[in-house]
Amino acid sequence: MLKYDIRFMQRLRNELGEQGDKVEKAFVRSMDATSSKAATHISRGIRGTYAIKANLVKRHLKINRARRDAYRALVYTGKRLPLEEFKPKQRWVTVNPRRTVKSGPRKGKLARRRGVSVRVRKDTGRQLVPGGWLAKDHVLRRADLGDNDSDPRIQYGPSIPGMVSHPSVIESAQDLVRKDLPKQFSDQLDYLLNGD
Repeated sequence: MLKYDIRFMQRLRNELGEQGDKVEKAFVRSMDATSSKAATHISRGIRGTYAIKANLVKRHLKINRARRDAYRALVYTGKRLPLEEFKPKQRWVTVNPRRTVKSGPRKGKLARRRGVSVRVRKDTGRQLVPGGWLAKDHVLRRADLGDNDSDPRIQYGPSIPGMVSHPSVIESAQDLVRKDLPKQFSDQLDYLLNGD
């Protein structure tokens, strides 16, 4: 049984009187510690499914703390990741036979052009980006695939929140928070009250 219960922080503040401010300090410290553990756990879960590096997950994963409910402490934010983060490789791709290509290793009916493939998920292997190519470390594609004069645009894959939303990842992370946060809070408050 834990010495201090995180569910009754207001009661603890009242009971501790002049030392009541240490409840909030213990809460902040415990949230930081648990959030760090959760981030590591989430990163491991994401990398089990997606071909992505740990430092990239760390850079893009943001964990916001829900102040009113300590047990629902995790909110994941982050934009979609550009496809160049998913190990792009150039490859030759066959061009539509009705289209004439003036340059490249072959012309006319056997025309080929430079394309690009990426590996987003570990369970699906490499996939070709339709109409895409690799230039200056970016995966690009025309805004209009039927118009070669349309602007090239950077292509994006899934976002960190989208990866985290996988049930196995989110449920195990929330379970970790439910188990770890109360213990962290009790230990931190005990240290603040008795460790000085």
